[in-house]
Amino acid sequence: DPLMQVSFATDDRIKLEGIIDDLESSIFIADDALGWLYQFWQSEVKKYINESEEKIDGQKLPAVTQLFTEPYMVHFLIDNTLGAWWVSRNPSVKPPVKFEYLRILEDGTPAAGKFQGWPDRTSEVTSLDPCMGSGHFLASLFPVFAALRMVEEGISKEEATDRVIAENLHGLEIDPRCTQIAAFNLALSAWKFCGHYKELPEMNLACSGIAPKGKLEDWLKLVGKPNRFEDKSRLENGMKMLYEHFQLAPELGSLLDPTTIQADAFTASFKELQPVLKKALEAEENFEQLDRGVIAAGIAKAGNLLAKKYTLQITNVPYLSRGKQDKVMKSYFDTYYQKAKGDLATVFLDRMSKCCKKDGIISSVSPYNWLLISTYKDFRKQLLVSNSINFIAGLGANSFNTSMYQFEVVLISIKNTKPNIDQKLFFIDVSQYTNLQEKNNSLFYSKIHLMKQVTFLSVPDLRITKYKSVSDLYLFNFAKSYVGVQTGDNERYILKFFELNQLFEKWELFQRTPDETSYYKGLDQIIKWDNGHGSLQKGKGFRDNGTLRIKKKLNEKRGGFVVHRMGKLPVAIANAELYDQNGAIIIPEDKTKSLAIYCFLASNEFNELVRTIDKKVGVTPGTLVKVPFNYIYWQKVAAEKYPNGLPKPYSDDPTQWLFHGHPIKSETPLQVALARFLGYRWPAENDTEMELDDEAHELIAAVKVFDYLSDADGIFCIP
Repeated sequence: DPLMQVSFATDDRIKLEGIIDDLESSIFIADDALGWLYQFWQSEVKKYINESEEKIDGQKLPAVTQLFTEPYMVHFLIDNTLGAWWVSRNPSVKPPVKFEYLRILEDGTPAAGKFQGWPDRTSEVTSLDPCMGSGHFLASLFPVFAALRMVEEGISKEEATDRVIAENLHGLEIDPRCTQIAAFNLALSAWKFCGHYKELPEMNLACSGIAPKGKLEDWLKLVGKPNRFEDKSRLENGMKMLYEHFQLAPELGSLLDPTTIQADAFTASFKELQPVLKKALEAEENFEQLDRGVIAAGIAKAGNLLAKKYTLQITNVPYLSRGKQDKVMKSYFDTYYQKAKGDLATVFLDRMSKCCKKDGIISSVSPYNWLLISTYKDFRKQLLVSNSINFIAGLGANSFNTSMYQFEVVLISIKNTKPNIDQKLFFIDVSQYTNLQEKNNSLFYSKIHLMKQVTFLSVPDLRITKYKSVSDLYLFNFAKSYVGVQTGDNERYILKFFELNQLFEKWELFQRTPDETSYYKGLDQIIKWDNGHGSLQKGKGFRDNGTLRIKKKLNEKRGGFVVHRMGKLPVAIANAELYDQNGAIIIPEDKTKSLAIYCFLASNEFNELVRTIDKKVGVTPGTLVKVPFNYIYWQKVAAEKYPNGLPKPYSDDPTQWLFHGHPIKSETPLQVALARFLGYRWPAENDTEMELDDEAHELIAAVKVFDYLSDADGIFCIP
């Protein structure tokens, strides 16, 4: 590090050189070695911070959010943005670069579009990675830009190298050390491209996480003596605003926007301050002032890059959910990124769209959740109305080589153009593959789903998914979804029905969610309901959860279905009035449509559709009815499968309260016979109002012949 001027003792230097000599040559040749090096270097710090569960501030942010971007992600984004643009401009020319991930439509045009509004020559295309990390995108973009410029301009590798570094590539990074690694990574890529070492032009790379040091009055001195055309007080007021603005740099980095410092009669703009900052470094000789000048120059460079607008912004945005953000971030996001504030990732997407040229593109690796969950509905609306989506490639979980990253991600490209009614985007979905190599390979040939962007404005919650319905109707047009009872203390209020010999006044039958799809399942519990006063939740009882309304609705509509909100969403027929909170109660609005609804809920298609729009382990109850429902189709399925309607309540399982009590028809006859001898009787035997099928009634009548064997105060010996 030239700034730190580190020197080693001879023994230490020899030891260090020995370690370097022992490294395999493949490590130095690998394109991604520096990225893995940085991630490994940060791994212990990241583990410590994550386990501490502390809020993430600027000091902790790089370690937690820096994530090595897989090569296949980088190349897919480059090939379907820069590559797609070049191919669309040169349709009959063989590209000098192999864009192997580029997806082409049947008519031979790039699926990502024609890139109207982009320049016609590579020399005019500017790119920025605002979260460049170790420079993976920069190092991968460099040979593409260079090869294209060599063809277009007829120049040598050396000339192309200098022009690409000076004109095409720009990068920002919040972490100073990572900024240095990225610069070296780009230099190494340039030398490998040329085949030898050469002097390189100044790179358009800067650390966006540097804050002004020292007192404000010392920074105001940097203004010095202005020329006769400048107003010193305006420059000082502008410098004050710049000083305060960049105090947030260690927390916000590339999210800062120096263009918010607007010029007026009393304040100089950032553009007017840039010469002042540059002059500060050149003029100062005193070491303390020189240090301040170096920082000023760094801020000037970062500010200059932040103030520009770019043709292409391409990155892997950092991921940090709202709950982990510290107060500084939350406050800033509340002010400037209200609709995107749920995650640092969406805030970055919003910021990138603001510093994008008209018709420019932002392309990123991104978490999947913001495309689906209701938290980001307003952000999706803003995006769908103001921008054009070019493509979305769903990678799913396990998309990174590092096992700790299990969250679902997508590759997305968004154009800074208001969409017209015919704007189309293409979807590719490889989330079904669990192996990284399979995901990579399938990106070449997976089916392309073309959809009009306007379609999503009529989708519930404006969710953005690949699914295209053959119907304009959704399940919520036919049924409503409700959450089950939340007691606040299940151990106190819920028992197995066979723990009591009979149901007392305060206890009622309670249906839990099924562990597999079945007609009648989860019928083994009772709850201390006490007319809604049983729970201590909020001190008001079960009524807090609207359970009384659900009971009334079930009685009015005469039935419904219970869906487990996890796993493959198994379903059972509702057979009680009170239900477990792990499930949702789907109640048809029209009982005549119940059969079709059950067939849909019990199908694999229902699970797939729900999982397309909600990737959480536990699906939100309301989401279950926000999927397309082709009633005509499922009505036909129901008519064929259930010509006489759904089976009436019946079970041979003695752990279910529907059980008839007869040992011969039981799954466990010995245990049932023993229970009868000891005097136990099942709820179905005692509850004359319980709805059962004919066979159950016959078995109940037949089993009563054994009742005389019971003696309430006798002794029963079990050898």
